[in-house]
Amino acid sequence: MSLFSNLDKTTNRGLSETLTNLKNQFIPARVLEVDQSTTLTNGVIVVEELNTSSNLGLKSKFKAWPFFPNIKIYPLKNEVVFLFSAPQGDLSTNPGNIKYYYLTSLNIWNNPQVNPTPNQYENISPDTQNKSLAEIEAGSSNKSSVQGKENFKPGTYFNEKDNIYPLYPYEGDTILEGRFGNSIRLGNTVFNSLQNSWSSFGNIGDPILIIRNGQDVNLKGPVENLIVEDINKEQSSIWLTSTQKVPINIASTNDYLSYSQNKPTHPKEYNKKQIILSSGRLVFNTTEDHLLLSSIKTINLNATEGITFDTTKDVVIQSNRVFLGGIDTAQPIILGDELINLLTDVLSDLDNLTRSLETQVSTPPGTPLAPTNLIAKTIGVKIPGYKQRLKNSLSKTTKTV
Repeated sequence: MSLFSNLDKTTNRGLSETLTNLKNQFIPARVLEVDQSTTLTNGVIVVEELNTSSNLGLKSKFKAWPFFPNIKIYPLKNEVVFLFSAPQGDLSTNPGNIKYYYLTSLNIWNNPQVNPTPNQYENISPDTQNKSLAEIEAGSSNKSSVQGKENFKPGTYFNEKDNIYPLYPYEGDTILEGRFGNSIRLGNTVFNSLQNSWSSFGNIGDPILIIRNGQDVNLKGPVENLIVEDINKEQSSIWLTSTQKVPINIASTNDYLSYSQNKPTHPKEYNKKQIILSSGRLVFNTTEDHLLLSSIKTINLNATEGITFDTTKDVVIQSNRVFLGGIDTAQPIILGDELINLLTDVLSDLDNLTRSLETQVSTPPGTPLAPTNLIAKTIGVKIPGYKQRLKNSLSKTTKTV
């Protein structure tokens, strides 16, 4: 900070010395190699210092270390980084011992995928070498011409794509973009000439967070065109909303037929806080404990082709009422144990009755048989109980059609 604190008081000579100090401390350099080993030297780069007036690489080459210990944004070969000198690990014993650290790649082409600048005098023909510097630089005024240099390739095995489009940043947005069409937007509801899909409802400034992995593969046009996210076209995404309506195309709703009333609001019409996960497939997996789903209202499982349950143990549904096949037409199911016990008792009594009838003889003919009469009266007293038990055999919680 001492380099900047007195800039307004610096004389021409002092200003020149200050700028010289800054030049010596902040050095632009082209990346030649990136350490990709599995040791702690991973991310260390070999660079050549750039002479910004001629864009020529100097003969001196040296190493530089990543500046951030917890964030890894390593450059590709042929990208440019800013270096600055700072103390290295043995500061307490060698306070004057320094090494170079680097920040992220310079935004030379304003492109989130690659920002290379090759050495213009490497791997070019003798005829080109005879051209003046001005002639060469005139032919390198855009990214496509630079990338067309003979034998030039950004990175070592990095595969540059021609369809990675940068995101459009609205006022106040914070955006983190990867090189492969993946991004995180900390944005809000906005109204702008470049309209987006989430600002049809709510107020300017209502927060939204969009995590996207893989942009629309069918995008066409120059890669200089800025785009906005579309939940129905990206490969995988997570949207965290506050008041926005997100026009997501749900794979299956079936009009929420299992609800007789108070049906859920369709996801694309919902305008309160929600989290939407959208992808070709979702997997929820626990390795040590339960998977818990909790809702203050209902939990709806909605699928086009079916819902299945697979387990090696029990399926338990504990509820006040369970309807299978629909609410309006469902009937109570039978309690199997109760019904078996009831019918067993009925059959036992009928067995006793028939055995008694088999052994009784009428004397004289036409007179009642006393044993049969007694058993018949006994069974007759039990019949109302049988009827009541039959009613009790119906389930009070589970119904089906």
